[in-house]
Amino acid sequence: MSFNSFLVKKTQPKGVETGSPEFRGHVGVLEGWVSIIGNFVLFVVKLIFGWMANSIALIADAFHTLSDVATSIVVIVGFKVSQKPADKEHPFGHGRAETIATLTIAILMAVVALEFFKSAVDRLFFSDSDIDVSLLNWVFISVVTLTAMAKWWMASFAYYLGDLINSDALRGDAVHHKSDVYTTVLVIAGLVAAKYGIPHVDGIMGLGVAIMILQAAYEIAREAIDDLLGKPASAEVIQSITEMAMSVPGARQVHDVVVHNYGEQSFISLHVEIDEATAPAIAHNIADNVEHKLAHELNAEVVTHIDPVAASGEVVGDIRSIIEKTLGTFSENFSVQDLRIVGEDPVESILFELPVPADCFQQDEIESAIRTSLSKAHERAVVIIEFKAQMTE
Repeated sequence: MSFNSFLVKKTQPKGVETGSPEFRGHVGVLEGWVSIIGNFVLFVVKLIFGWMANSIALIADAFHTLSDVATSIVVIVGFKVSQKPADKEHPFGHGRAETIATLTIAILMAVVALEFFKSAVDRLFFSDSDIDVSLLNWVFISVVTLTAMAKWWMASFAYYLGDLINSDALRGDAVHHKSDVYTTVLVIAGLVAAKYGIPHVDGIMGLGVAIMILQAAYEIAREAIDDLLGKPASAEVIQSITEMAMSVPGARQVHDVVVHNYGEQSFISLHVEIDEATAPAIAHNIADNVEHKLAHELNAEVVTHIDPVAASGEVVGDIRSIIEKTLGTFSENFSVQDLRIVGEDPVESILFELPVPADCFQQDEIESAIRTSLSKAHERAVVIIEFKAQMTE
């Protein structure tokens, strides 16, 4: 058992099962308190040594570490709020408080970065003070190196917990810790340079610290904003949901899978194709079985829409083959959904849906090609194609 897993297990409250909402809250709060305690200790060490040596880069790095205390408080508050149950004002729960916490972390990091940038510019161009190189012995530098090693462990711990409960907030805090490692390395480089007679490197390293923090803040903010705006589920998640749904007897195909995440709670809607000859009561049972299976396996609220389709027969097979062959000339990723026909001899109408990427600009070409191909075999048939935007990455 690794130290990280040992720490989680040792602090896990009695009666709280792994994977439960309570366990998720425990893990988030644990990471927050470990970060707060560790960062405050490191802040004091860096500030004292930075003040002793008059190093703007080390002092900036100290306050960067202190800012991690603030972000860890945000993490704790975010997890506490996210655990609140749904209410009248928030019928989908409070799970996205984690995402808001992640965005807040990014904003705090950006503010700190800009302050450091200003301080570094002042040191380079407007300050006459230099680092006190008389204090820069290898013991001094070794102590600063140990602070970087401590931050590396804190980053790995936050990453471990973030992956354990699939939390972007914890991964964002881990990125913050990791950026502190890199900035401390830059500080060490500046101190070593000053020791060997190149003091202006301290200001340059201060600029490097600011830029790296700002870059990390941007990456965290982009991920959080994507979540708040509603980014699509990954292809792997959609595939997993599709396979689960199709394992239910009577479900022939699954499409239009949409996933909305609110922290650990997911809301899933999907369309399930069944044979059009299926009795209504059986169709209802198929939908219920799909919903129950996904809800149980994924801890999700599920809504299923049933699409009765022409599922068998030589005419249906020929029409599907013609459409798929035509689509193959554009992309292998296109698929036919909700195929229905009216009449067989002759076919009077052919109706189906075609999911395409949101940025697809070939719809007119695709529709024209399909109509041309179908008209050769079914010249009297009315062809109705509904293009739908894909809800996956």
